[in-house]
Amino acid sequence: MSEEEILRVVRQVFETGKEGNLETFRQLHSTHYTRFSDLPPYRIQEKDEALKLKGSLYSELVDFTYQMSDIEVKVLGDVAVVTFLLKYGGVYVYGYTFEGRPLSITSRCTVVLVREDGEWRIIHEHYSRIPEQE
Repeated sequence: MSEEEILRVVRQVFETGKEGNLETFRQLHSTHYTRFSDLPPYRIQEKDEALKLKGSLYSELVDFTYQMSDIEVKVLGDVAVVTFLLKYGGVYVYGYTFEGRPLSITSRCTVVLVREDGEWRIIHEHYSRIPEQE
C-alpha cells in the first residue's frame, strides 16, 4: 500500500467524524486503539473512552474544519507512522444554553497505523497542542 492510501485513512477519520458516520469512523480504528489528546483528559485513553471523546468533538463543534500541513508518512512493513500539524476548529456549542464560542487549535500530531486483516487501522494517536503566539 502506498503512503497516499495510508494518508487517506487518516483523512477519512476526520471526514466520517464530520459526517456523523460513526460506524465507519469506529472501523478505521484498531481494536487495540489508544490516544493521548490535546483536550482533557490529559492521560492515555483506551479504545472505548477514546472513540467516545474523539467522536463527541465532531458532534459538539458546529462547522468543524481542519487543515493538515507538514505531513510525513513512514511505512515500516505492517506499521505506518504519520506526523503532521493539524489546525482545527469550529464553534463549540454549550448544550444547556445553546451559546457558542469559536474554537481554533493547532496541534502536532502523530498517528500510528497497523495493517489488520489487509486494512490500515489507527492503533494510536498523540496530539500535542501548540500554544498560541502572543
